[in-house]
Amino acid sequence: MSQRASGYKRQPDEAYETPAWVVAALLAQLRAPIRCARDPADRNSGHLVAALRNLGVNAVGTAEDFLTLAAPPAEVDAIITNPPYGQNCRGELTLRFIEHALKLPVPRVAMLLRNDFDSAFNRQHLFSRCADFAGKVVLLNRIKWFEGPSGPSDNHAWFLWSRTHLGPPTIGYGARVEMNAGGAS
Repeated sequence: MSQRASGYKRQPDEAYETPAWVVAALLAQLRAPIRCARDPADRNSGHLVAALRNLGVNAVGTAEDFLTLAAPPAEVDAIITNPPYGQNCRGELTLRFIEHALKLPVPRVAMLLRNDFDSAFNRQHLFSRCADFAGKVVLLNRIKWFEGPSGPSDNHAWFLWSRTHLGPPTIGYGARVEMNAGGAS
C-alpha cells in the first residue's frame, strides 16, 4: 500500500506538534505510571510536555542536541518524544534518536513513529532482535498535524522499550474517541 501526499509543505525543523489525545492514548496503555518524562525533541514549543503535565506526569522538554546527551537528570524515568525523521523523511534521524535513547540510563522509551517503522529489515536490531522492545500502541485515528482541507495520510503508533520487559512485544490500541472521555483532545 502506498501513501498519498498530504498536500502540505514540510514544516521547518520538523515542528509537527503532538496533539494531546495522542499522548493520552499512550498513557492509557502503560501498565506502570511514569513519574518524570523528558521530551528531547521539544523545540521549546511544549505541546507534548504540556499534554503530559495535564495528564499528571512531571515532564520536561528541551531543545538541546539530544544525540550528544550523556545522561538525562536522574529523576527521568522515561523518554517520550515525537522524533524528527530527517531531511529525506526516511527515518535516518529517527533511527539515531532511538539508538541513542536506548543507550541512556532511562528505564523506558516511547517514540511516536509511523506505524510501519518496525517493518524495515535494517531496523530489526531495535525491534525483533531487541530484548527491551516491549511493543507498540497503534493509534486507530490518524493524526491531523495541520488545519486545512487535506486529511492525514499516515498511520502512527507509539513504539515502546522497557529495561524490565520480559516476553514477546505486545500491541495495544488507542483511539481519539476513547481519549476524549478522559479530558484530552
